[in-house]
Amino acid sequence: MRALRWVIVLCICQHQYVDVVAQSVRARAFDAAASVSEQGYEWLAYSSSHIGHRLTGSVQGAKAEALADSLFRLGGLDTVHAFPFEADAWARGSAKLTVGDGRGFLHIPCVALANTPLECAVEAPIVDGGNGLPEDLLRIGDNAKGAALLVNIGLVAASEGEKNLHRSEKAALAMKAGAASILFVNQVTGGVLLTGTASIDGALIPIPAACLATEDGGALRERLSKGELLTARLEMRNTSSRVTARNIIAELRGSEIPEEVILVGGHLDSWDLATGATDNGLGSFSILDLARLMQSMPFPPERTIRFVLFMGEEQGLLGSRALVEHYAKSGSLEHVKCMINLDMSGNPQGFGVGGPAGWRSMISDACERIARIDSAAFEGRTTEEIWLHSDHQPFLLEGVPVIYPLSDLGKHIYSCYHSSCDDIHLVEPGAMTNNVRFVGALLYELAGATKLPDHFTPEELKARLITAGLEGPLRIGGDWPWE
Repeated sequence: MRALRWVIVLCICQHQYVDVVAQSVRARAFDAAASVSEQGYEWLAYSSSHIGHRLTGSVQGAKAEALADSLFRLGGLDTVHAFPFEADAWARGSAKLTVGDGRGFLHIPCVALANTPLECAVEAPIVDGGNGLPEDLLRIGDNAKGAALLVNIGLVAASEGEKNLHRSEKAALAMKAGAASILFVNQVTGGVLLTGTASIDGALIPIPAACLATEDGGALRERLSKGELLTARLEMRNTSSRVTARNIIAELRGSEIPEEVILVGGHLDSWDLATGATDNGLGSFSILDLARLMQSMPFPPERTIRFVLFMGEEQGLLGSRALVEHYAKSGSLEHVKCMINLDMSGNPQGFGVGGPAGWRSMISDACERIARIDSAAFEGRTTEEIWLHSDHQPFLLEGVPVIYPLSDLGKHIYSCYHSSCDDIHLVEPGAMTNNVRFVGALLYELAGATKLPDHFTPEELKARLITAGLEGPLRIGGDWPWE
């Protein structure tokens, strides 16, 4: 009997060893193909020159949806379909900022933030709102009422460990304090103007909000510090219409456990000031290439891989919210074992994960094996830090574990985020190649795992969000799932 037990143990160990060897062979074969036959950068360059920006609800946005659908089909994916959803599509018109001091007027360049009023002209005294955090608004008290609040987008002279808020959360706090308008100051030098939504949920906000350059914001603050009384007249004209946008979805069916789904997604839409090459052409066109390459391999993944390109992310996670709501109502969300989000990712050095017990160790073990393929390009780092305001958020709030590449694209890229300089010249082709290589390797690891850990329970998720310091921001946005 004892001898039989040892035979069984030996057979199990040999089977597990064969599985490990098979996984290693698959990973290296995929990596070799991904290293020499990449297409993502070329597709992104074509989109940048022939389509331009990919704003949801625009003609260009619809063209980008059609292109993504075609490229998935060209790659031979098992299933390709569109998931339509309705949205109020805000579009930029004109914005004019005039600053007066009682003696004359100064016109300052600015751009409107999205989901701001369709037509308005608001004049108000300028009040320095610092970083726009709760403590800043507490400091200025009633002076915020009826004021044009001058607020930093980033953190300036903040206390050690201070956490920033999203611009939409700062806008919500400013409105609650009674501000008449908001003048967001960019922290990027060189006269760069940044856009983005001032609304958490995609609805129009009642007061105008615009962005001005760091140099102009600094000049206004210097004058305010000398006791000058300044007024800001902010005029804007924008449009909004009800449109149907489409998430584009493709699927590679699992060979052994097809009912379990690993979802990898990223947003296809972009703001309209440039072509959105890094935010998020870098991620979305990497996904298109990843799908093509995985389909071309002779070994299918054991679990189903679902590739999703979301629209409406920039205007309030509209596409991902709609899809998660649909999955939750249909009961199919429980089959989505995890969501991997590629948003401005390139040259991954590891992966972050937000999940209950078991997920960190699984990702850490996978990263160790991926690093053996190319330790010079992939460090194999892991973290459990979680954050908001990208397409993983709706999945996370429903308890689905979320994973994201750990990337550092460099200041020159982050400085062009949401601005007129976010164009193809910023994209390094190798960054997209490594996206495909290492995210693909992780997908094969997860697809072939004997068992994937569970979703968050509501109690686990609540504790995790509180520990991460996300209760406050979620409450400001009305997304806190508990009373």
